[in-house]
Amino acid sequence: MLKQITPEKSIYIIWLSVALSFCWPLPVNSTRKQIVYIKILQISAVISAFMILLPLIYTIHLNVHNLINLFQCICLLICAFKHIIQTVICFIKYNALQRVVEEMMICVKEEQLYDILCMYVKKYNIFFGGTIVLIYGTATVFVLGPIFLPISFPWGTEYPFQINYTTINVIIYAHQFFFAYQCAAHTCLSLFGALLLWFATARFECLIKELQKITSIDMLIVCLKKLLFLRRYAEEVVHCIRFLVFYAIAISTFTLTLSGIIMIINCPLFVKIKFITISISLLMQIYIYAWPADHMQDMKNKQ
Repeated sequence: MLKQITPEKSIYIIWLSVALSFCWPLPVNSTRKQIVYIKILQISAVISAFMILLPLIYTIHLNVHNLINLFQCICLLICAFKHIIQTVICFIKYNALQRVVEEMMICVKEEQLYDILCMYVKKYNIFFGGTIVLIYGTATVFVLGPIFLPISFPWGTEYPFQINYTTINVIIYAHQFFFAYQCAAHTCLSLFGALLLWFATARFECLIKELQKITSIDMLIVCLKKLLFLRRYAEEVVHCIRFLVFYAIAISTFTLTLSGIIMIINCPLFVKIKFITISISLLMQIYIYAWPADHMQDMKNKQ
């Protein structure tokens, strides 16, 4: 079934995977009211993240002398903070993201480009589809944690007030349940960035094929104009996602350091496996950005 996926379906699947992050821009022809709604949702997402962030800070304060719990809380804190940072970046870069996504949606049906995109989809769909399933599968296991572990809430947070009431417990659990899937959507933003990079790469590859068919000066001029436009487009894509990539690298470096400390101290095997899994997932996120970026650079150098 995956082999029958078209470029349009691939874009739709990635849109679905990041929908809860509210970071995918609306179409250019959206009404002012729709734009206001998406901005409100983005602001609400940041507020939601702070409602997790503050209890996590309090939990870190309570576990400052318990190294293992402290490191686990710090990892969760980083995840919540990533949610805030990425939402703010996408909020600021909204217009630029809207332009590059709109260009992608317009050009995706061009015949020669479509064939190249179909080739990319056929080649990479299993990896990226499997990544989405793995991310949301991990989120599902995470939210079911209180069923199997001695914790009250998925995020293991403590609160400086009484929460021994059914209503409060249900509200907190529902919020943490939803927020876990929002974090999964934010993790899938790396796929969104990769999609834009792969699309730019496909356009460069399409231009290379056009350059090989040049038979006149007029065709050469047209191709050179396309090259200049594509370079500007690629630069705008990079400009949109570079801070997302920088932050991903920063948190990966910090988390790998924590994981290294966990590996050398005396702690349960389960905890070590958990940190190894976190480290692998973060490295995969970097790889998802690096793979199309490297390929795009190769295509640009062939011009």
